[in-house]
Amino acid sequence: MNIVIVGGGTAGWLAAFAICKGQPGQHTLTVVESSKIGIIGAGEGSTGSLIDFLKGGFFDYQVDIDDFVEKTSATPKMGIKHVNWGVKQDSYFAPLDVSPTGFEIEDYVLKYVLAKYGKEKMHIASKIGIEYENKNYNTPYALHFDGHKVGEYFKSHCIADGVNLLDAEVIDSVLDNSGDIRQIVLNDNSIVEGDFFIDCSGFSRLLMKKVGSDFKSCSDILPVNTAMPFVLPIEDNEEFVPQTTATALSSGWMWTIPLQTRKGSGYVFDSTCISRQDAQKEVESYIGQKIEPIKFIEFTSGYSREFWKNNVLCLGLASAFVEPLEATSIHNTIVQIVLFLKQYLKKDKQDTQKKIFQDNYNERIRFLNELTVDFISLHYKGGRNDSEFWKKMNSKKLSARSENILEIAENQIPGYVQLEGMYGSWSIPLLNWIFVGLDKITPQQAKEELRIGSRSLSEIENKFNQYYNSIAEQKNYIITTQ
Repeated sequence: MNIVIVGGGTAGWLAAFAICKGQPGQHTLTVVESSKIGIIGAGEGSTGSLIDFLKGGFFDYQVDIDDFVEKTSATPKMGIKHVNWGVKQDSYFAPLDVSPTGFEIEDYVLKYVLAKYGKEKMHIASKIGIEYENKNYNTPYALHFDGHKVGEYFKSHCIADGVNLLDAEVIDSVLDNSGDIRQIVLNDNSIVEGDFFIDCSGFSRLLMKKVGSDFKSCSDILPVNTAMPFVLPIEDNEEFVPQTTATALSSGWMWTIPLQTRKGSGYVFDSTCISRQDAQKEVESYIGQKIEPIKFIEFTSGYSREFWKNNVLCLGLASAFVEPLEATSIHNTIVQIVLFLKQYLKKDKQDTQKKIFQDNYNERIRFLNELTVDFISLHYKGGRNDSEFWKKMNSKKLSARSENILEIAENQIPGYVQLEGMYGSWSIPLLNWIFVGLDKITPQQAKEELRIGSRSLSEIENKFNQYYNSIAEQKNYIITTQ
């Protein structure tokens, strides 16, 4: 097929990469992106799905992880530290690397130790992992990265593989009698024809609007609507901790992501509760230094009512955007393109564009986004009531699914059989740590459900400390991260 992707950035080039590597030689691929239109580039964290994607977990092609890390300024991400989200505890840590499909107990404990002790002892933590039952845990489960560089990384691989690039803006599209898009019109009045189109045009949703797919707002549940990204320098001798930090503030929350050369940060807030100027002042007061916002990004949490309509599939911000807590955006983009690639994309349009395929795909991705909204909304139920925003969040009703799992957590530890998750979303390994933060269950109970006992954790931590102390006295010891 002749497949045209409108929009580059992470979503567009990730889609092109997946198709040209997952179905090599079967399609002609063209990406239309404008060098005059910047990308959002705010997403700087992933889940384990990106590592799986890079390592060939979804199709028979893999990249050099070290090369990706170097070219995207990436750093390991072992979990998320949530600060000030509740009233009964100052913070809680939610590790990312346990799933019901095979991560070992020791793997989890090792990453916990690594996240706790930081970069300066990362090499030692890896040695402990290697020594513990001869398993190598040097590859992180998830990554932080420069959001602008990730798209460029996939772009370079795609162009080398023959993907066509047009530096232009799409100003219109033309439908045929069936309602399919037949061609797009560029700003130089040239025409690009295609059999199938992928809309990665961001919030503008150029193609989805043309074929009549509406956007479902979830602002009644998740009202934050503005992001203020900014950059913080890495101070001399600053301890590196391989985790995202999500700090709840008066009218939303602030992210802090450590990269190789800087810290990516931002405040996601409800503009009906705080002005842009006051949001900046609040951040500056909290961190004790001046900041320079890169821009202000307005958004509405929600998702497309149809993710595949006629001959158009939408990905990235054109598909959905739920506030960027827990790195769900890139995760869901990977799920969407991999599912489409593996289950529905055939060699020609006629075999691909079947109504049963579209209905099934839309149902599954709609469910994925419903789970995402439910998962994020649960974070706000820690009992804070100290500002207009937190009073508003306390009054918000959750979905029936969320209310049900909260009630279960009040009475017992939620287990795998009580949840219908999807591709890592709405899963017990993630949810039980959120319930720890909401003071519904204890950390010990969460570990027990994940088959992780306190004895194993103490054993590894003690072994780590003994090993570190034994080699710290060696004058010629050089700490590395390899």
